[in-house]
Amino acid sequence: MRVKLYLFFVCLFSFPMVRAQVNVNFPSARIVFQRDQSGNSKVFVTGTYTGNQINHIEARLKTRAGEPGNAVGWTTIASGLTGGNFGGFLNATGGRFDLEVRGMNPGNQQVGNVTTIEKVGVGEVFLIVGHSNAAAAEGPMTGSASDLVNSINPNANPGLRNLYLQTGSADNLPPLEPTHLCQSCGIAPMADQPWFWSKLGDSLVKALNVPILFYSAAFGGSNMGHFYKAAYNIPFSHGFINYNIRMPYVNIRNTLTKYAPRTGLRAILSAHGINDGDTTGAGFYFRSQKVVEKSRNDANYQDLAWLVATSCYNNGIRQEITDAQNALINDDPNTFRGANLNAIGNEGRYDNLHFNELGQKMAAGFWRDAIMNPAENVLGNAKSWMATMPALPPPPLPVTLVSFNGRKAAGGFNELEWVTTSETNNDFFEIQKSTDAVRFTTVGNVKGVGDSRETNRYHFTDESPATNTTYYRLNQVDYDGTATLSRIIAVRSTQVARETAVYPNPSQHVIEVATSDGSVVSGLKVLDLNGKTMMEKPAGSELDVSGLHRGEYIIEFKAGGEVVRKRITKL
Repeated sequence: MRVKLYLFFVCLFSFPMVRAQVNVNFPSARIVFQRDQSGNSKVFVTGTYTGNQINHIEARLKTRAGEPGNAVGWTTIASGLTGGNFGGFLNATGGRFDLEVRGMNPGNQQVGNVTTIEKVGVGEVFLIVGHSNAAAAEGPMTGSASDLVNSINPNANPGLRNLYLQTGSADNLPPLEPTHLCQSCGIAPMADQPWFWSKLGDSLVKALNVPILFYSAAFGGSNMGHFYKAAYNIPFSHGFINYNIRMPYVNIRNTLTKYAPRTGLRAILSAHGINDGDTTGAGFYFRSQKVVEKSRNDANYQDLAWLVATSCYNNGIRQEITDAQNALINDDPNTFRGANLNAIGNEGRYDNLHFNELGQKMAAGFWRDAIMNPAENVLGNAKSWMATMPALPPPPLPVTLVSFNGRKAAGGFNELEWVTTSETNNDFFEIQKSTDAVRFTTVGNVKGVGDSRETNRYHFTDESPATNTTYYRLNQVDYDGTATLSRIIAVRSTQVARETAVYPNPSQHVIEVATSDGSVVSGLKVLDLNGKTMMEKPAGSELDVSGLHRGEYIIEFKAGGEVVRKRITKL
């Protein structure tokens, strides 16, 4: 009995104890949640936790020095936790805060550290629609002076930007991670410059004392007819607007389906009319009405507000277009009067059409006046589309595997080493090997630590590797039998040239590339059989192909300075 007790306590204290940890998946820093008509909003929070000590999750909103807002104290946002993930919300008024989240035990004591997300805002969110006078033209422009003005910058990842322009797919949009609207920043999903919207943002911050977030679907050279036809799948030809990917309307749809459900939206700011010379006033009214209708259907929110500018000045005003814009405003209770851009004459336009520096200042001022107009009372009457909580993230992985490597050792053996930085309920690792990276057999197992938040190193020696290249993977098994496969590595003999494997192939979701000599893989691309780039990832050896249609593709990548192409099948 003494021996058994002694062994029990040695095992207990030789394994590092689990430290509880809370990770926040949503929201990101600088996000802005749209206020309702009373000036309030829910700040949604989702995340994961580890450690069975955590019984409930608390969060609070701390005010920031010199910035607006009323603090919200520690509040339970999720309780009765069981699955390793959580979701909840705080009620807040307009302002900007640091969001803090912590795990609590049943005795209401904090477990582990506090997780902080900075600059979480409650304010006003707008989507911009229009042609070049809403997107950008020539002339100087500046970023916003106030740090409270935000956008999602599509210029941050040029490769992803190019893919989006080629495909129109929301999967190729930047993530919902706003930045300050700087001088070189664009406004996702479409605009690549701040234009005068930075000035409007500054003036709204000054007037409302809340943060601002802009999205933009504005497209230079477009008119309301192009938006209408793209929205309803009516083919048209244009020199640079790609109807085949439903440009330009796809930018509205992508905003309403990818971004706005998480942040909410006050209104769409629309500035069309100048380029609609191919139709009558009645035609412009019809086109606009149908685009508004489609946007509300795509948002699944029939009260989605639009602010329609009176805008058709091109060395003079075309009255029938202005009359149509006024009719749109008067006929729909959820359409409001936007900026009077017709009031900007030739002195504010460098070619009698596009805004010069003075015109930009005037346009920003007229949009501010429209939003703040007491007669329209947009902030009181426009029924904000409010944010909803995203789906809960998957529970944290039982093991965090930070490295897995192999090498040819003395005697012709293969030595494998892997390192973990966290483990939860980790029973053991199965070592599996293959000669083709497709069919694997188990050749051994190594006991896991169990529960740990420290670095652990594991080793395994394969005394009978393949003659040429041997592929390995780990199958991590929990105490309850749940298993998770690692990536595949390759170990080759010194006499064999570099080999590459793409797996799984066929694949439904993620594909990975392995090289027999451990060469770094970069420049992953998926091409269709005509050579058109469908997906691209500059760094890394994995690529999620879930968004591709079923069929045959070519995967291209660089390994050891060489370009490799292989055919893959998407299931």
